[in-house]
Amino acid sequence: MTNSSMKTVKQLVKIKIKGAVSSLLTFMRGRAKKTNGFSWGTAFIVAIIIIAFLMLMAFSFGVSMALGYQMAIKDCLWLYFPLAWICSVVFSLIGTVFAAQSYLFESTDNDLLLSMPIRPSDVLLSRMLALFVLNFVYSTIILLPVGIAFQLVGGYSIITFLCYLITLVIVPALSTGLCCIFGYLVGKIVQVIPNKNILTVIMGFLTIAVVAVAGLNVGPIVVALMNYIEVIAENVQSSIVPLYWYGCASSYGMFRGILPIILICVGLPALVFRFLSIKFLKLVTKKTAMKKKKYVEKPMKKTGLQYALIKKELGYFFSIPAYVMNSGLSTIMSVFLGIGIIVKGDLIKEYMPLIFPDASSNLMGLAIGSSLALCCTINDVTAPSISLEGKTIWLLKSTPIDAMKIFRGKALMSPIISLPGIIFTAAASAVTLELSVADILFIVFVSIIACLFSGFLGIIINLKIPRFDWSSEITVIKQSLSVIVTLFAAMFFTSIPFVFAIIPAAYLPDFSSVLAYGLCTAYFFILVLLEIFYLCTDGRKTWNSLG
Repeated sequence: MTNSSMKTVKQLVKIKIKGAVSSLLTFMRGRAKKTNGFSWGTAFIVAIIIIAFLMLMAFSFGVSMALGYQMAIKDCLWLYFPLAWICSVVFSLIGTVFAAQSYLFESTDNDLLLSMPIRPSDVLLSRMLALFVLNFVYSTIILLPVGIAFQLVGGYSIITFLCYLITLVIVPALSTGLCCIFGYLVGKIVQVIPNKNILTVIMGFLTIAVVAVAGLNVGPIVVALMNYIEVIAENVQSSIVPLYWYGCASSYGMFRGILPIILICVGLPALVFRFLSIKFLKLVTKKTAMKKKKYVEKPMKKTGLQYALIKKELGYFFSIPAYVMNSGLSTIMSVFLGIGIIVKGDLIKEYMPLIFPDASSNLMGLAIGSSLALCCTINDVTAPSISLEGKTIWLLKSTPIDAMKIFRGKALMSPIISLPGIIFTAAASAVTLELSVADILFIVFVSIIACLFSGFLGIIINLKIPRFDWSSEITVIKQSLSVIVTLFAAMFFTSIPFVFAIIPAAYLPDFSSVLAYGLCTAYFFILVLLEIFYLCTDGRKTWNSLG
């Protein structure tokens, strides 16, 4: 690689990382007026990220200590770092694998970059290096507390510490290579499948389900590892020899044992880069052939403007798999809640009176309604909806459509997408828990109005924090400040009425469930009215100033 190519790759990686960081930390990104200096929005999001990282690291440290002491007792401490290596690779893949295909081959700046005097291989290398940085962040969440725990369990020598530092670098390299392989395979598969979005969404939700099940059973998994650690060590030693050599190198200082793992972790992404660089230009410029549809004359139907706007938003939502997987989680969570009610219904009916023995009324409907409403706040479909209009937002603004109708079309997406999960959970509660008609009506109505509140809230926040200079939809959907602020703000405001309703209903004799239902419903109703009032006044002005 020449010096000019190295400088080009360096600049491309710098621009990519800077764009990702600025999407999280810039409070008024994309507005005509930029703010300088301290920002409460920036401080808030930095604090949230730091807290989340510290919690994950604390969990990783606790598990590492427990397993490490068990390995030391049973004289198989060499398994410590191989197990951490596997866990960090899996964790990195979960965080980046579904973004790899769009990140590598479907970025909107492909045409711009390829029209410049930049080699396609340099563009590919910059994308892979940016993925490497992302994988490094994910793997560090696991490996940093693992390294601290090992000092307390076994202690470092100079060679073992050097092996640990090498591990910090080679693990994200392996994850990057595997991500690129997966992205390439997905691209090849979707060429022979009529609807690639359905495939991507199904695979994404299956992965989320597996992760959720594993997360709920993490305790039994750790206990099983501790109980069968000797059996696992014997199988690894006899069947996966490179991992055994790596474990001896990183735990006991036999440095040459780490060489096969270095060769695998560095060689795989190098081979992947070599293979993809040959096909990169063809992959990013080739358009999949589509079967021509025969036009069939049908009578034209007249529809209302509001219906057309809602249909437009639904069509755009289901056309982007990442949008469905990240903003449609409320439906999945609601379905999980309903399944939990069906499976554990008898336990809920048995333990609810024990938890609240002095309850003035039946709290079952209030508890289910609050849980379902909180699940619905995960639906942040409107938080990136204005930013997703991108640089073509002027087309929508140039039409003679009232801004409030556009806002309503976007906000109604939230209850529409969450409705299947709401109905399923309400039906499961009615059958399993034998709730009254009033309880079921409250569960359905308060969840829908909570969704509507979350929908309008996402629009308000996205109006204040838009981002139009994105190169890939995934940047706005997953990494924008408006999405994170909307999620936490919606969860905070949604939890307030239920806290102040459940506690009095549980301990005050004169506080009935009917009164609690009325207070919760009135609370969300007032919030929605306030949101509509804001959008009709300042929201219109902000909308007109965008673009």
